[in-house]
Amino acid sequence: MSFIKRAIRGVLAAGLIAACAGAGAQQSAQAYPSRSIRMIVPFAPGGGTDIIARLVAEQVSNAWGQPIVVDNRGGSGGTIGTHIGVKAT
Repeated sequence: MSFIKRAIRGVLAAGLIAACAGAGAQQSAQAYPSRSIRMIVPFAPGGGTDIIARLVAEQVSNAWGQPIVVDNRGGSGGTIGTHIGVKAT
């Protein structure tokens, strides 16, 4: 698998984890997002996935007007980051 395909797959996984983490929160009469967002990237920092995730986070942060914190949780083939995303509030 090429580097670009792996990087895109990792960013999509991070986006899915971020979306799932936000889906469980109750939104009663408040516009989403009402506070900062944590984007969990299940890969080590400094790689292609991390760079693309930070570029995406910057653009989404500007569009939504809320800060996005990129949280790298690499290890076990993405299992650690996925587990943290599942347990997120």
